[in-house]
Amino acid sequence: MAAVMLALLPGTLIQTWAFGAGVPIAIAFTVGSAMFLEFLAVALRGRSARPALCDGSIALAAWLLALAVPPSLPLAQLLVGVAAMVLLGKHLYGGLGCNPFNPAMLGYAVLLVSYPVTMTDWSPTAEALSTLPWDAVTRATPLDHLRSLDRLPTMDAPPLAAGTVILASPWPWINGGFLLGGLWLLFRQIIGWHIPVSLLLTLALLHAVSGWLGDTLQPPVQLELLSGAAMLGAFFIATDPVTAPSARRARLLYGAGIGALTFVLREFSAYPEGIAFAVLLMNMTVPLIDRLSVARGVER
Repeated sequence: MAAVMLALLPGTLIQTWAFGAGVPIAIAFTVGSAMFLEFLAVALRGRSARPALCDGSIALAAWLLALAVPPSLPLAQLLVGVAAMVLLGKHLYGGLGCNPFNPAMLGYAVLLVSYPVTMTDWSPTAEALSTLPWDAVTRATPLDHLRSLDRLPTMDAPPLAAGTVILASPWPWINGGFLLGGLWLLFRQIIGWHIPVSLLLTLALLHAVSGWLGDTLQPPVQLELLSGAAMLGAFFIATDPVTAPSARRARLLYGAGIGALTFVLREFSAYPEGIAFAVLLMNMTVPLIDRLSVARGVER
């Protein structure tokens, strides 16, 4: 857990540069309140709270949740997400190792459907705005920008317009920081390559096919992978060892499923980013794909 949190630092620092002191404040509040609720939940079950607080799992989940929400989110609303993460996402099912859904993404999903306005308010710092001409009026992410363009026909827009939307924002740098941390986790063999590689390859392939077959404005594939929560989701969220499959081939299918659902949700749903819901939907399939993989003699 400590190594994963260390790997989160590059992306977290860049996100702090882009969005200001609200990022570390949100992380500190989320981690602190999550550990308090963890202590309360374990104590009410008549168990020692020390192992649960010292294993680092709830602190890591809280950090991931804080990175996924806008730093301007009111703390009272953020507390709702933390409570959903700890109580509904983890202890409702018996605690660490028993939860079928990723706790951080469950908390995020509760916040997104409960507070859709404040959950899309990403306000950049003055330093970020002076470096990158980001849209400070709509406070939109690049994926929100592309949705507002409504996939304009390419004949009606400059050739690089969609790519410029992404490049003129801090998100490629933020995703680059999480990519760097994820590659370090792969090098240290703390996570396996099956889920992140299959997720990103599937997402890239579907975006490429969509751009090739469609007649609407599409950014380059590499920029699609550097927008939204692609790298954070691929290396830090989808690889959660509790809610991901254990069999190797099942991990490939699981990652590909998240990539495919993320593409579908980005393109056709009301939400510009779909990583959270894609992870939660694929969490439901884990027992089935793991069982089928084992039944067919796949090496674990």
